[in-house]
Amino acid sequence: MQKLKLPKPAPKTVTINVPEGEVLGVDVSTIQDIEINDTKVTGNSKFVENFPQFEKDAKGNFLAIKCDEATKGETINWELSDYQKVGSGTLDEDGILVVKLHSNTQKITLRNGETSKVLDLTGVTLDEG
Repeated sequence: MQKLKLPKPAPKTVTINVPEGEVLGVDVSTIQDIEINDTKVTGNSKFVENFPQFEKDAKGNFLAIKCDEATKGETINWELSDYQKVGSGTLDEDGILVVKLHSNTQKITLRNGETSKVLDLTGVTLDEG
């Protein structure tokens, strides 16, 4: 009797975009002016003086991204390197991630199963308050 070989499942993907409209009740253009080209993020993270929807008394530089696969029900885990507050989690079904940055040498890693994507933030300028 011959064993049937099951086809390997297609590799999962991680697609990152800039969200449109509002994130956490704030217009995206208020916190950033960025572009994402695969894993390279460039542009400005604007200094936000007051962002209570992020956390009480939050101010500083933030970055908002959207992962398409999370909106399709896939489990996307994220991790922020060299973080000061929260450094990891799982995206919910809106696929939106907002993190607080203190340096453009930080990296954001997103994982979908065995597939991961590491965002390079060295092209992001952190505006000063």
